[in-house]
Amino acid sequence: MIEHLSPLFHLLGEAAGGAEEETLEETAEAFVEFFNLTVAMIALYFAVRILPTISRDVRKRSWLFLSLSAITFGVAEIIGVFRALKIIQMEMVYEVTESLFVVLFAAGFYYLYTTEHRDTLKLKRQSTTDDLTSLYTHGFFQTYLLNKVSNLRSDGTELTILFLDIDDFKQYNDEFGHQEGDYVLRKVAQTITREARGEDIASRYGGEEFTLILGCDFETAVKVAERLRASIEERCSTLADPNIRRDITVSVGLASFGRDADSGDKLIRIADARMYQAKKLGKNQVYTGEVDLDSAESPHSNERG
Repeated sequence: MIEHLSPLFHLLGEAAGGAEEETLEETAEAFVEFFNLTVAMIALYFAVRILPTISRDVRKRSWLFLSLSAITFGVAEIIGVFRALKIIQMEMVYEVTESLFVVLFAAGFYYLYTTEHRDTLKLKRQSTTDDLTSLYTHGFFQTYLLNKVSNLRSDGTELTILFLDIDDFKQYNDEFGHQEGDYVLRKVAQTITREARGEDIASRYGGEEFTLILGCDFETAVKVAERLRASIEERCSTLADPNIRRDITVSVGLASFGRDADSGDKLIRIADARMYQAKKLGKNQVYTGEVDLDSAESPHSNERG
């Protein structure tokens, strides 16, 4: 008798096991639906809180799309829960809402990436570029020169730095005002940019002082310096530009790696001292002679003129 009933018991056992598996699956599905619904409600809450604060500013466009995507996500999950409980049948609405969520979410991240990328580039540009002249900053010049000199010791390429200072600029500012002085600074910077080669690094070192890092030897750099001095004298004159109130000239000093010094700091000191010597000898010239660094006046003195 028992032998005849054993197949029945086996079938009942399988049925009970199947029922248990179905119960586990239903429980797991219910947990997932509950979790999704919870996330959806949280997303809806924050989206509703954030949405009214978003302006029409393009920079806030990413938050607008992300907030709208959070709302559509919440709506889609609520519809999904009702569908799972067989309360309503809204297949088309559910699919459209899910598709809309994907589109809005992708758009939000697209604007977020482009906005952050643009802001990062802007901050980088601001940290390395002088606002008034659009040349590189003093800090960038120092960092670039330090790295370049370190590489020169291994690759053997050539480097020369030029220091230019506008003659009698303090008197120009005092006589005509700082706005007129700013115009002169921009005009000189434009001339430097115009004369510089593609690989040259032009910077505003400070005040009315500018620098150029050239990848060439001393003799070639002297020709570049003289051409630049003459170009500034020509283009920054009252005859060439009626906005300039008095003819502008510059004094120039230079120093080459290997020939004059083997460190960036000493290159700066020599080029700066030679520029100051050019001023002492009458201004509006390029000085390439010897200088005594020990007896030279303090670099970047405000009394240079």
